[in-house]
Order: sequence, then structure tokens, then C-alpha cells
Amino acid sequence: MKKVIFALSLGLLIGSATTALAATNETVQATVTKFVIKVNGTEKALQTSPIVVDCTSYLPVREVAGLLGAEVNYDDATRTISLQIPVLMDDSKKTNLGGLK
Repeated sequence: MKKVIFALSLGLLIGSATTALAATNETVQATVTKFVIKVNGTEKALQTSPIVVDCTSYLPVREVAGLLGAEVNYDDATRTISLQIPVLMDDSKKTNLGGLK
């Protein structure tokens, strides 16, 4: 009889601990959506669908950077995403450095 009471008590203790732990986890709801993406007025298509969480849109960094002509690097050790964006200059902004063009 003592073993049965001990087993029931242990079961109740584990059950309440699990319920208490589950109550502290936050549920996040996300919506997969489609956006019209335009780069310099030209419509571009994303291969991966963006998501919206709490009115904030999350876009795939590598894919959006590619649409903008940027190079993406990721350093796993520091968990750093680096974007290298090419600098484009039109002829009116070029300067003559020592006669070189």
C-alpha cells in the first residue's frame, strides 16, 4: 500500500512540474505570406516565402541580399552575418585621381 501511495504521489509531482513548465513556454504564431519585392522599380520574386510574426515581416537575408547584389558571409564562431554591398558610381561622381580613370 505504501508503494502505491508513493507511486501516485510521485506521478502527481511529475505531472504538476510538467504542467508548470509548459505554462511558462510562450507560443508564437507566424503567418507565411507573399510580398511584392521591387528593386529599383523592377519586380523581383523570392524563392522562399517571408513570414510575419506580431506585425513584423521576416525576409530571408541571403535571398534579399542577392536581389540587391550584395555578397553574404556568415561566421559561425561569432554568429555574425556580413553584407558586402558593391559601390556603384555614375560618371558624374567619378573623380580624376592623378590622371587615372
